[in-house]
Amino acid sequence: MNTKKENDILEITLSIAESGYAEAYRFLAEAYENDAGNFGPQTLYFLACLAGGAGMPQKALAWIRKAVADNGWWYRPEVLEDDDLELLKDNAEFIALKAVSGGRYVDAAAKTKEVFSWERKKADKLFLAVHGNTQNGQTARNDWETLLDGNSQWQIETIQSAEPDGYGTYRWSYDMVSYQSVARALKRIQSEGYGQIVCGGFSAGCDMLLRTVLFTPARCDRLILQSPWIPIMQDDAVRVIDAVGKKGIALNIFCGSEDADCLPMAEQLYTLAAKNGLNARLDIQKGIRHQFPDGPSALMDLMRGM
Repeated sequence: MNTKKENDILEITLSIAESGYAEAYRFLAEAYENDAGNFGPQTLYFLACLAGGAGMPQKALAWIRKAVADNGWWYRPEVLEDDDLELLKDNAEFIALKAVSGGRYVDAAAKTKEVFSWERKKADKLFLAVHGNTQNGQTARNDWETLLDGNSQWQIETIQSAEPDGYGTYRWSYDMVSYQSVARALKRIQSEGYGQIVCGGFSAGCDMLLRTVLFTPARCDRLILQSPWIPIMQDDAVRVIDAVGKKGIALNIFCGSEDADCLPMAEQLYTLAAKNGLNARLDIQKGIRHQFPDGPSALMDLMRGM
């Protein structure tokens, strides 16, 4: 499954939905029907919510049925309580499907453990990629490996959260526990003799990296933050900047101009970093929402020039 393509189409769908759910539903349904193999649980959930929000409860139910009953997928219980599914709340089949999905989630949550892909040193430089929510380690590898363009000097490794988000995907919590998976991964490779260690995060993965830098002795040479969703800055902005500065970590921040939620956070982080004399840069990606850019970009130039 091409998760990059799926994520980009979902971002387009969200943009269309700002003007109307019905049009967004038609767009996504057509994309799915044309290439169903490249779409996973998140797309079917989007379709269900769009249908529900557009006043089409039977179509919404059909997508949930397809995901849970036909495909064997599941979702976190909270997401099936979405307001867009309000028209289904008393539907007996929907209630039964939620129960099945919830049971699978409980089973997964009891068994899931963090997964660090690193086994041994294979190159002079290490790149640690941290996924965002509703993603997984393979998503992170695919996104960042493409940008490294096969540079043999770099060994790319991933850390996958121990918290399931949905079928095949994982999430991070903004607390004092979740980030420790990232901290353990970074600590493990600190003394392996790498000439350079760079960490890259997407969305919530950026928050986990900043927490790791702030709350643990672990360090790296550079942080590359794409579409940073970083609630750590709400209460600990000054301490984050201080920790990054004291550890001498270069900071590269990238965010889409249309990413309304994350752009203010990216700008806050950069402004404070620059004010305090850190080696920091912010690149605003024109026309991009909450996603990696396609094709040539400042991010690609940075990655291939390292």
